[in-house]
Amino acid sequence: MRILRRLFLFLTPYWKTLLINAVLLLGRAGMELIPPLFQRAIVDEVIEARDLTRLGTLVGLLLGTYSLRLLINVGDMYIRHALGERFILDLRVRLYAYLQRLSLSFFERTSTGELMSRVTNDVNALEQFVTHGSALTAVDLLRLVGAAIVLFLLDWRLALLVLLPVPVLAVALRYFNTRVRPIYRRVRDRLGDINARLQDSLSGIRVIQAFGQEEREMERFAVESESYYQARVQGIRYWSTFFPAMHFVASLGTVIVLGCGAVMVVRGELSLGTMIAFLSYITSLYQPINRLTEIDNVFQQAIAAGERIFELLDVMPEIKDAPDAIELPHIRGEVAFHNVSFRYSTGDEVLRDVTFRMAAGEMVALVGPSGAGKTSIANLLCRFYDPTQGRITVDGHDLRKVKLSSLRKQVAVVLQDTFLFNTTVRENLLYGKPDATDEELITAAKTAYAHDFIMALPDGYDTEIGERGVKLSGGQKQRLALARAILADPRILILDEATSSVDAEAEYLIQQALESVLKGRTSLVIAHRLSTIRDADKIIALEEGRIIEVGDHHELMRHGGLYSQLYRRQLELAATDEKDDSR
Repeated sequence: MRILRRLFLFLTPYWKTLLINAVLLLGRAGMELIPPLFQRAIVDEVIEARDLTRLGTLVGLLLGTYSLRLLINVGDMYIRHALGERFILDLRVRLYAYLQRLSLSFFERTSTGELMSRVTNDVNALEQFVTHGSALTAVDLLRLVGAAIVLFLLDWRLALLVLLPVPVLAVALRYFNTRVRPIYRRVRDRLGDINARLQDSLSGIRVIQAFGQEEREMERFAVESESYYQARVQGIRYWSTFFPAMHFVASLGTVIVLGCGAVMVVRGELSLGTMIAFLSYITSLYQPINRLTEIDNVFQQAIAAGERIFELLDVMPEIKDAPDAIELPHIRGEVAFHNVSFRYSTGDEVLRDVTFRMAAGEMVALVGPSGAGKTSIANLLCRFYDPTQGRITVDGHDLRKVKLSSLRKQVAVVLQDTFLFNTTVRENLLYGKPDATDEELITAAKTAYAHDFIMALPDGYDTEIGERGVKLSGGQKQRLALARAILADPRILILDEATSSVDAEAEYLIQQALESVLKGRTSLVIAHRLSTIRDADKIIALEEGRIIEVGDHHELMRHGGLYSQLYRRQLELAATDEKDDSR
């Protein structure tokens, strides 16, 4: 019931539409109860009395009632279904917007396919709840109460007999609910698993085909689909037995009225018209009961979907603005890490008491073996995570005390694994600055040495580049990512191994671009190829989450420490590769 209450609370913004619909539902319920009274009058006052005087009036009133009911039903159906679509639209957008605010750690532990299932399938499952569940429950309850009152007014003895099956239906419905609710939750979960498997497989289709694992992946998907099928069939087994049984129990009311009512008519204890009206009202009594049992099925599915949606909405962002957060003003770009330690929620401590400063406009490079904590420092500077100890400041402002949006407007990141959207080159570049002019766009592309290859594409800046930029080479994608960052005009630029996955020619072009891009900006460079950071103002060598040494290239080479060892090792490997190539 808690989930249902929350679902109904979600409908409160639409109270005006709900109020109009409530009036229509009252009218609809009333129109359902009137026709049998006219039918009774026609039988008793016209047919039985052999008097046609009132026939025209009664038939006209009956026709008018049906016409009015038609108009009410049209308005009710349109408003109800339009409301359902609006509710689904608003909920999906709200859910998507909430996902945008969640921290990176949440997405690292949650499958993308599972999230897609909740935003699409689970939200869609609530459409029936809005359009049929809540509204028809109200009208059917009104019909049920109204029909019961009229039946008692017509003949209380028959009314009691007709209501005999109702307790049986109530007990059966409670039993059905306790059995079917966990099944529907399992169905939603299995559907989420299928989406997760599908998303994972399609994203990794190149790897699957490269290793010839198509058959294995097909078997894994078949297993997930089989689990979903079994859960669905278990639910079908319950409701395919339950609902026909409910209809059978309800039909006993008709048998009771026909049997007992016929005796009472023959004995003169009941008029024929009253008996015919009774049969019509039995429909108005049992049809809502039957439909309420079916609507209950809709509620159970809505509860299962609602649980999964609310689980998502109840996740609290780990990284969010403090209540007293201020807008970060235009910064010079001075960065300081003060005794920073950090651990991921699922791992060991990756940074230990890290302290360093970056002057405004300074280029600082991070080097060290894999797992030393280089990317973690970049993540903390973007405030994707918060330190477990210590603090980070930009121009003296603690990152925890400034608004995230104002920080990230002044920081740009170019990652090793470049992500591009499945749209045009232009739209990908404008992601950094949506209101940029064409002149600014082209200038950024030229600065990143990307303009020439863009113009060589079939439609230039309007060329569709495919999912994750699949139609471009690695170097082209990196230069587009760099141009996107340049267009955003950040005061702080983070380059996370931006040249490690490209060939020598692409690396040369990117390095040429970086020389002009980094001027006047504070830049944090995570380097894989140490030859690219020889000119850095400061090089910080990390090992096992600690700063081992700090200095420029020449100082660290003279020191003979970690940086010197890494640099010489790379030179030796490069020399070996050249010898192999010359053979």
